[in-house]
Amino acid sequence: MKNIIKILFLCGIIVFIAFSCDDENNDPCACGIENPQENIEWLKYILDRSFCTEVYLYTYKGQEFIGIHDCPGTYDGGWVIYNCDGTIHCQFVGLNASCDCSADFLENAQKTLIYKQDNLN
Repeated sequence: MKNIIKILFLCGIIVFIAFSCDDENNDPCACGIENPQENIEWLKYILDRSFCTEVYLYTYKGQEFIGIHDCPGTYDGGWVIYNCDGTIHCQFVGLNASCDCSADFLENAQKTLIYKQDNLN
């Protein structure tokens, strides 16, 4: 019985490593998932319904977040920062310029572009 548990544990580790991000690969990575725009279901759902969007990886206090921004130059553009599970962490609504993100988050989170979508052309 103990050997079966050890084998299942090792299989779990192998699966996790196989699907986690690889530093040697140049594919974008967020929340431990390569190509999050294709492999994170809630993100893919949002992108399938968007025309012009930029996706950012935010890192703040050792935690990762995914930010979805309207394309630059959008008159009333905004953005939403999501937790890795797809729940909203905070957001900026461009139309009325309201933001519920903490000042500390906005000043200290590292932001990296990981995907750009432009279906307007």
